[in-house]
Amino acid sequence: MFRDKFNFNFWPSFTDLMLSLVLVVLIILFVVSKMIAAGSENLDRARDSQKMISTQIHEQIGNRYTISVISDKDTLQSNKEAKESKSDITIINKLDRQTITFSDKVLFDTNESTLKPAGTEVLSVVGPVVKSNLANISEIQIQGHADISGGDDENLQLASERAMSVYKFLQNNVGINPAEYLMSATSFSKYKPVGREAGLDYNLGQLQQDNRTKEMMARNRRIEIVLFYKNELNANQNQH
Repeated sequence: MFRDKFNFNFWPSFTDLMLSLVLVVLIILFVVSKMIAAGSENLDRARDSQKMISTQIHEQIGNRYTISVISDKDTLQSNKEAKESKSDITIINKLDRQTITFSDKVLFDTNESTLKPAGTEVLSVVGPVVKSNLANISEIQIQGHADISGGDDENLQLASERAMSVYKFLQNNVGINPAEYLMSATSFSKYKPVGREAGLDYNLGQLQQDNRTKEMMARNRRIEIVLFYKNELNANQNQH
């Protein structure tokens, strides 16, 4: 009677609607599963690259320099171990990035921004190892850091020039082309001591506290090569 009066068949229309909703849900689940799978694959590739880079650096120059590797730790624990590290080279592996930290004495003489011979030897090892893993890396940042001694302008310039020296070496001597692989050089001057994280509250008192001893100041004078690994959003970009 309902159908005769309104000339409308309710149940087939309801069934069509439910089938459409089920189809939409299945499509969403399929897309989500593909994204999760892609993210998992990228994570596996990043971990493989991190392990390979850490291992090869240790094998090739571990007999000349002390090297520490910090992996699979939360941010607080990683920062704590980095602050306590007395190694010449410290490598920190996180989910999305790998930071290779060089004590300034490894690459440069005191107050100098030109790579010393031993520094070029180190980068001649590290650079090609990084280059061989560029297919899994989305960005390279070379960061220069200083301690609180000296003036602001002096620290900013020295850290900047040192970062630029490493940048130019990777570009000209190793052959990492910034036109193909995003690479930058920057200076944090004295304002990012070991363990400071972006976005967290910080003040002058903490800066002084993080430079309260000669050993802490020495750790803060450093160059960092930060490798950012590809994620599921850019996994399908062209591989180089």
